[in-house]
Amino acid sequence: MAERSVVVRIRAEIGEFRKQMQEASKVTEQVGKTATETAGKSTSALGQMVQSANRHEEAWTKSGGALLGFGAAVGIGVGLAIKSYMDFDKAMSEVQAATHASAGDMEQLRAAAIKAGADTSYSAREAADAITELSKAGVSTKDILGGGLAGSLSLAAAGSIEVADAAELAATAMVQFKLKGDQIPHLADLLAAGAGKAQGSVEDLGNALKQGGLIAASTGLSIEETTGGLSAFASAGLIGSDAGTSFKTMLMALTPNSKEAAAEMNKLGISAYDQQGKFIGLSKFAGVLQNSMKGLTDEQRNASMKIIFGSDAVRAANVLYEQGAKGIADWTAKVNDSGYAATTAAIKQDNLAGDIEKVGGSLDSVFLKSGSGANEVLRSLAQSADALLDSIGQIPAPLLQTGLGLTATAGGAPWLAAPS
Repeated sequence: MAERSVVVRIRAEIGEFRKQMQEASKVTEQVGKTATETAGKSTSALGQMVQSANRHEEAWTKSGGALLGFGAAVGIGVGLAIKSYMDFDKAMSEVQAATHASAGDMEQLRAAAIKAGADTSYSAREAADAITELSKAGVSTKDILGGGLAGSLSLAAAGSIEVADAAELAATAMVQFKLKGDQIPHLADLLAAGAGKAQGSVEDLGNALKQGGLIAASTGLSIEETTGGLSAFASAGLIGSDAGTSFKTMLMALTPNSKEAAAEMNKLGISAYDQQGKFIGLSKFAGVLQNSMKGLTDEQRNASMKIIFGSDAVRAANVLYEQGAKGIADWTAKVNDSGYAATTAAIKQDNLAGDIEKVGGSLDSVFLKSGSGANEVLRSLAQSADALLDSIGQIPAPLLQTGLGLTATAGGAPWLAAPS
């Protein structure tokens, strides 16, 4: 009933607004006609024009009053609701532009975003932004609704990052390792656990994956091994894009880059591939590296590492040497922690700030529901106002300036003072 009352009042105000603007338009036409006819004549003609404007003082005053009344009705009655709905509607348009989804799918995605806004500390608009990022990575509507969105929200909360950024990180890993969209929650657990159990942040781990993920996947590593390896690097202080770059360069050096490197690997018995040409796995390779160099002095080992891997990749290779097979296997097991993202998110939000954020999300959802009731009316009004302003913009500048000046003189100041 409250929404219907607001809509009815807005319609009434629109009617009165249009009526008064029509009267004001007639005044402007008459003023323009008078100005044209009296151009170049004596100053007494200007007096006649002023008298003509004064006779229409009431019309200009009513126009200003109508605008003030309309602004108050919208500002007081539905201002917050309309703002929330407008932002959310724009975000959902981004979703549709990214997906070209059917009306049915868009309804489901819209409902999921609003529900996420009510159930979590994030707004429905932020949830919509996450849906856009997931969709751009090829995650289907079914997979978004089946856990993709929830996983992204958990990762964002666990890592204290923006929802859209969390969705992008998870989607990037999904694409790099050719995973399916329904594995987004698992990816969220891996990334959250990797960041939560070693140095650095979710963002750092994401940057490392961006640099090294594609090469790791093409080498034959799984997402679990890759995340475990990067977490092992982070535990040694090698984090972010530096970790990803060093890891990538090391993996490429597993196929010798030079005759010297090939000779050194043969001398030490280092091989990363089996007889079928498949990578033996990161944990097993770390064991090979550790065992083949354990009898060397520090000087000899550093010299061999430099020959085989080069100055950049030697950082990652040294971590594998120090960790060995057991160390890398342990890190791979540590990050493969089911439910870690959601549990960590819940712990981080279990405080007053988290409670208030959740209330904000629920209130936002209420605004969306109330704001949608006036959407059609307000869009019609906005489109009409745009057409009106386009028409006013076609009035010659001297006449428009004269009309505005006479409006202020004749009591139209309240119009000009109306809040924007």
